[in-house]
Amino acid sequence: MKTAATTADSNRDQKLRTMLTALRDETYERVRELRHEQDEDAEQDPGDEMDRARATTDTETHASLIAREEERLRFIDEALGRMEQGRYGSCAGCREPIPLGRLQAVPFAAYCIECQQKRHRETHGWSDGGTIQPYDQQWTLPEEMEERPEPTSASEEVVAMTSGSVFAEGGPTEARSRAKPKARPHKK
Repeated sequence: MKTAATTADSNRDQKLRTMLTALRDETYERVRELRHEQDEDAEQDPGDEMDRARATTDTETHASLIAREEERLRFIDEALGRMEQGRYGSCAGCREPIPLGRLQAVPFAAYCIECQQKRHRETHGWSDGGTIQPYDQQWTLPEEMEERPEPTSASEEVVAMTSGSVFAEGGPTEARSRAKPKARPHKK
């Protein structure tokens, strides 16, 4: 006799299988459309240099899109294979069930979000456009390089002129016209 949990699991698996199959069929159709468009672009006789450049760009774009869709097909086929083996929906890292929401968003997910993030951090370094410690921190402008506000009163201007190297060869007026004052309000 089947229990309610077994029936629910069977319904869930059937819905996920249907979703994966539909996604595979849609992706396969998309690959066929892209290949057809690529063939049409290749058949056209480009006239001038701009037309040839555009045709080359279109061909490369189609090739890239086809490669992405074929990779997606591979992921879907792997997920269907895991389903046949009874491993679909279990994280390949921690062996815990992958939440249904994640499987609905990414039907071919092999890892739960936590394990996927861990894998991403481990595999993405300098060569993949990522950053490594200590360079992964936000850079902030050093205090001495921050822009300083212009003095608003005559007394602030005198303080600004006497507190640093504002005096130059042409005197304070000429130096002030060439450079911003270096005085900053004191912080405590």
